[in-house]
Amino acid sequence: MARTTTSADRLLALFRDNARRVHARGLSHMRIEDQTITPGRITLGGRTVHNFGDCSYLGLGTDPRLSAGAKAAIDRFGTSYSSSIAYTAVPLYSDLKQRFEELMGASVVLAPTTTLAHAAALPVLVRTGDVVLMDSAVHNSVQMSAQLLIASGIEVRPVPHGDHPVLDEMISAALTESDGAVWYLADGVYSMSGASAPFEHLTSLLDTHPRLWAYVDDAHGFSWRGPNGSGLAVDRMGWHDRLIVSAGLAKGFGSAGGIVASPNDELIDLVEVCGPPLTFGGPMTPPTLGAAIASADIHLSPEIDERQDAVARRIEAVLDGTEQLGIPLVSRDATPIFFVPVGRTDVMIDVGEAMVEAGFYLNPAAWPAVPHRRAGLRFTVTASLGLDDIEAMLAQLHDHLQARGVLDRVVIDLRGSEPTIQPG
Repeated sequence: MARTTTSADRLLALFRDNARRVHARGLSHMRIEDQTITPGRITLGGRTVHNFGDCSYLGLGTDPRLSAGAKAAIDRFGTSYSSSIAYTAVPLYSDLKQRFEELMGASVVLAPTTTLAHAAALPVLVRTGDVVLMDSAVHNSVQMSAQLLIASGIEVRPVPHGDHPVLDEMISAALTESDGAVWYLADGVYSMSGASAPFEHLTSLLDTHPRLWAYVDDAHGFSWRGPNGSGLAVDRMGWHDRLIVSAGLAKGFGSAGGIVASPNDELIDLVEVCGPPLTFGGPMTPPTLGAAIASADIHLSPEIDERQDAVARRIEAVLDGTEQLGIPLVSRDATPIFFVPVGRTDVMIDVGEAMVEAGFYLNPAAWPAVPHRRAGLRFTVTASLGLDDIEAMLAQLHDHLQARGVLDRVVIDLRGSEPTIQPG
């Protein structure tokens, strides 16, 4: 009997087709050809290009102090100490945790990756009888952990991205239907659009509903914003006793790993003791811990303000430049991530390839990274890029978008919905 083609099969086929088309044009799954890293530059196909696809927002990924910290940790403890932290861990764990709790102003648990941080925290924090409301655009790592909740019988309901009235209605309905807690899962900065969470509205909701909890993945808001680099969520909301913040250390922080933070010591202790990946999985490696400690020391010094200011100037340069040139952005929030919608995947590939030829690498994005027929180019800005680099890139991007008629066909709904592409 022939196997029936399912919707999942068709989606996988679309995913594979998009990936193959982008890769065939040299825009994805590429291996840079540099033998050493030059901040802000990479070599692709023999061509050195400005790297607008890097998430090391503060430029710490190549900082010699982090390299020295990693090397010193290897000299002391080797490349790996192979034990669950439920049994034993190198003293660097305690050193880093202490620094992070000072940096965050809250209790912190460490995890090898942000994904494992979610997988450790959510199944422990969310209990039977609770209801989970999940922003439909929240990062895939959070959505994967939500599957663990569903497997445990927890009800998870998607919330249309950016629709505050619907969110309010769904919170009220969930609180009426259940006696348990209601959890809202969101990103601090959405990784494709660069839009930030509705922090002020979320604070108001927490103050209004005593059974509402917020779990914010602030991986892309971390380091470049907030006191000591504590992140955009903490900067905009402060600490609330029902706010849980997770963050990744592989972006602005310049090392690797993840954290979960909360002012509630008991909850963080529960995650550290009972979180499945932290009990049954491997630890952060000594070089990762060493680099993270060096980065934490920078975050706890006045230098963090200088680095954050550098990123803020670059964000402002993009917002000003795109407005002057008429380049559409899905979000104009002041974050280091920007998304230029173009519509069709083939147009996105053409513009992306032309930009590489002009000396600028931007991230191509098609389904499933973004909704189907909403392809575009995502780019980031870091302290490693000069203001003149940004100006030159935007000028080239404008010209290539204009040449393909994109500037005349993109309509952005400022109320927060997805962009639409006019026929043509």
